[in-house]
Amino acid sequence: MNKKRNWDELFAEAEAEVRQWRTKHKRATWAEIENEVDTRLAAVRARMVQELALESELADIKWLERAERPKCPLCERPLSANGQDRRQIVTDHEQVVELERSKGYCSHCKVSFFPSG
Repeated sequence: MNKKRNWDELFAEAEAEVRQWRTKHKRATWAEIENEVDTRLAAVRARMVQELALESELADIKWLERAERPKCPLCERPLSANGQDRRQIVTDHEQVVELERSKGYCSHCKVSFFPSG
């Protein structure tokens, strides 16, 4: 997984990439420019979302008191920690984000899943 980076650096990198693209596409249409900017910003957005998700207390629920743990969506009982696992999520802007987070387990419903948050 990537190390944390300064978000200003991420924005500066995206800006440099857009400017470089623009010098090669001097006759780009509004839609093409908009698409390029959206593509670059989507990558920055994905990185920010990834870092914020990994900073969440829910990234490792074993350290939370039972009452503070996420609840099972089926029965509303607090989940037990069920180890850490990696998962990939595709953002709204088609960027793949990898997270290593706690899996939750509901001993009542006998289901295991990644809690949101």
